[in-house]
Order: sequence, then C-alpha cells, then structure tokens
Amino acid sequence: MRHYFITLLLSIFLLPLQAAGSRLTDTVKVMSFNIRFETPKDTGEMSWTSRQPAIRRMFEEIRPDIVGVQEPRHQMLESTYSLLPAHRHFKIESCDSITDAMTGNIIIFYDPDRFEAVDSGFFWLSPTPEQASLPWNSTDTHYRCALWMKLRDRRYNKTFIFCTTHFPYKKAPVDTEVRARCSALICERMRQLAGNSGTVFVTGDMNASWADNDPRRAGIAPFFEAMKSARLDAEFSNNRSAFNGFGRVSPEIRGKNLDHIFYNNAKAILFETIDYPGYGVRWISDHYPIMCHFEI
Repeated sequence: MRHYFITLLLSIFLLPLQAAGSRLTDTVKVMSFNIRFETPKDTGEMSWTSRQPAIRRMFEEIRPDIVGVQEPRHQMLESTYSLLPAHRHFKIESCDSITDAMTGNIIIFYDPDRFEAVDSGFFWLSPTPEQASLPWNSTDTHYRCALWMKLRDRRYNKTFIFCTTHFPYKKAPVDTEVRARCSALICERMRQLAGNSGTVFVTGDMNASWADNDPRRAGIAPFFEAMKSARLDAEFSNNRSAFNGFGRVSPEIRGKNLDHIFYNNAKAILFETIDYPGYGVRWISDHYPIMCHFEI
C-alpha cells in the first residue's frame, strides 16, 4: 500500500474513526509543489522527461483540489499543464512588457468542477509591487512574484483566497531581510483581499525553514505572526522534510522544510509531505510536494 494511504490510515486511527473519515471526505486538499526547473544538469531519472510520468501518477493518486506550483520554465509549460489535464490553471502571461523571466515561474491549478474562479491577480515581491521589479536589494537577481485567486467552493458555497509564491534563495543576511519583506507584503495583501475573517491559504517555496538553527528563520517570521502553519498546526502531521536535493537530504531532517502552507480561518486536519518513492523514479523533484486537508 502506498505511503500516502498508510499515513492517511494512521491519521484516521489517531482520530475518532467515523468522524475522521467523514471530515477527510469533506475537506479541501491544498498542495504546494516546487516541480524543479528543466536543466541539462539533471540526467537519467532526475531529468524532466523521466520525472513527468511519475509526477502525473502522483497527481492521479493524491488528487489535490488546488495546487501552487513553482519553477516550471517557459519550455516546460505545456508539459506541466498536461500533468493535471482536468484542472484549469492561472499564471502571469508574458507579453510585450512582461518577459517570461519576469513572471516568477509560478502557476495555480484548480479543479473547475468544484471551484468557480471569482477573481485573480498578482504582484511582484518588491518595493513596487504593481510594476515588474526585482526584490529589494537581494543578491538573488530573479524576479519574484505572488499569484492569487479568489475561488468559490461550489460544494459549500464558501469563498477563499489561494496564493502561491517562490522567495529569493540566496543565503546572505540581506536575503533573509528581503524574505521577511516578501512575507510581510504577502500577509498585508492577503489581509486586504480577505479581511480579518476571510479564509486564506498561502503556499510556496519560501527558501527558509522555521527550525531554531536555521539562520534564515527570520525571513518567514511575518507569516507565523499573521497566519498559522499547516505543518505545525494540523491535527496530524508527518513533519518530514520537503526539500530532498535529489537524495542529498534525509526526509527526517526537519530543518529542510523550505516549503510551506500557511492559512487563516480554516481548520487543518491532515498535513503530509508526499515523499513516497514508488511513482517510477526515486524523486519526482528535488522538493517533495506537501499537502494539507482543510475544513473551510
């Protein structure tokens, strides 16, 4: 039996049996996944060509309702869309004023049978969020963005905001300061969009963990001040490492939890790092997907 379902059964065992089964059926499955950009350095089973069938099998098995995806570059887009053929997607489209490099390489996928798209938008993580611009004085020279959608759950007629992002990755002290500014900006924008009582989910690769010994910890402190962490606050969480570095990092090392799902005004039931290796390759990416079942 696949690792995911072992963990799922374990979570049901730990909760009252009938109540847990019913609650997981009625949840929204929110996923964040750094899918890993395509590069000639990744050969063999680590190549994008080899990983695509495995990622497709993962999606078919896990069946997430909403996914925030990071790192698919322009040449990967069509093949990435094909991995979730029944889902619709939203991304920043390149145009005369926005090159592909300025889009932040992030995508939101959502199940259109369950969710109605009410509104959507994006902003740059920078001093000028409405203009294509680099993140403050970071040593990372990539454009970084936050992508959001307002969705209505047709099943329960409830609306919520879903956001995904990818933070600067460099490790200089100034980059931790920049990540803190990125975090604070997203928290403020989510408050503007949803108010204090609206349901919000923020997903992404924040390139910082909440481990006590992580010098980058302060970069995500604004999230922990304004929102809750699904990994830490879910009723059940396996709390295994999301970043694996194609095998360089053991899943038991908690300090490599660079990927996060933050939320407000929902209830986190089951959080899992999807690290089962049986999809056809040893690693479907250098980051494992993370997913949480939420009651909204």
